[in-house]
Amino acid sequence: MPYVERITKAGKTIEVERYFTSRYKKKGIKRGDKVKPTSEQQKKVNTRKAERELRILINANYGYGDYHLVLDYIRRKGEAERTREEMRHDIDVFLRECRKEYKKTGLEFKYIHVMEIGKKGARHHHLVVNKIDTKILQKCWYKAYEGHNRIKVFPLDDSGNHAELAAYLIKYTDTHRTKEAGALQGKRWNCSKNLRRPEPEYHIISDREYFRAEAKPRKGYYVDKKSVSQGMHSPEYFGYGYIRYILVKQNIRPEEWQEEEDG
Repeated sequence: MPYVERITKAGKTIEVERYFTSRYKKKGIKRGDKVKPTSEQQKKVNTRKAERELRILINANYGYGDYHLVLDYIRRKGEAERTREEMRHDIDVFLRECRKEYKKTGLEFKYIHVMEIGKKGARHHHLVVNKIDTKILQKCWYKAYEGHNRIKVFPLDDSGNHAELAAYLIKYTDTHRTKEAGALQGKRWNCSKNLRRPEPEYHIISDREYFRAEAKPRKGYYVDKKSVSQGMHSPEYFGYGYIRYILVKQNIRPEEWQEEEDG
């Protein structure tokens, strides 16, 4: 039975996914046990898909030295929490100021934004942004949030694989999915329109090759073992078998950086 191999290149990562598909189903081929997902299973499927999309977006557009940024609010006893509308206004001002400041330095501002309600009710803005002087980011938040510049900056590492960051951000979007449930924004995240969105490549693979399928490294890449998942009867794949994993480009030594850029 044929199956599809979907390959998505995003920055220093290559996401590999192989799965059976009824789209190319041949006569006489038997399907695995049909799996109708429960509402809880479907929620997990949707979360994994959202996490994959966000992970690819981050890996394709951000790298070493860029920032995971957290904008905090000051909580004072007796004061009401920031409303959804107030937070939306705050972030709109912040993004507007950032666009202006980045432009002054000759940079194009790129962002991904998630609003969060913490376990104890605290409000936060999480962003992934391209690198700039952190004083500029403080200045922008100062204008947006009534004269306060309380921000947290976490530089991204040089791995090129920011799967844990994507999972961390998606976790908070699952807590409040609807406006009725207290969602702060309609989508799981918002982002600038200038981000690269990698298009996957699809290949039709024969069934004989599938049963020898395993997560194998490529030259210059290693397999992220945490990303490897394989099974036969998954509701995410309509009862057919699958395997998925992420390849990550091996880091090069500092003296090789210029050589790679030139190549």
